[in-house]
Amino acid sequence: MNSQKIKLLKKMTSGLILLIATASLAAFAASNSAKDKKLLIHVDPSTHCAIKVAPSVNESNCALLYSESKNPCKNDPECVCLKKEKYIAWQTTTGDAFDIRFTQGSPFKRCEYQAGPDGEVRCKIKNSGDYYYEVNVKGCATNPYDPRIVVQ
Repeated sequence: MNSQKIKLLKKMTSGLILLIATASLAAFAASNSAKDKKLLIHVDPSTHCAIKVAPSVNESNCALLYSESKNPCKNDPECVCLKKEKYIAWQTTTGDAFDIRFTQGSPFKRCEYQAGPDGEVRCKIKNSGDYYYEVNVKGCATNPYDPRIVVQ
């Protein structure tokens, strides 16, 4: 083979390796961020009370993490499953101010449980376990709403 063909072959190989590496990194980043969870707090505009907490993407992440027989959130639509070192964020559908209170322990080491200026509470999960928490929406006169998080 002459030297021009060898140089062309090396350039094509280098380009292919670069393309594969870039695609792999993009796929890893997408799958990694997909494990973070954003929850929407559905608020009744007339009472300002939370009526539902659901993932922003309508998916059952517990079904992805556990077999059907071991799913800790089976028959509990208000429950989400997460992994340690991932982020969870809450935001209301109406923009109302709110805070999150864990009743017995917390999956976080440090977290600002009150919605910031962006209307969101976002925390990094550090502890595994099964946690019930309260969603308190400002202006709601009734009891707080109490969904659940399971961290693997």
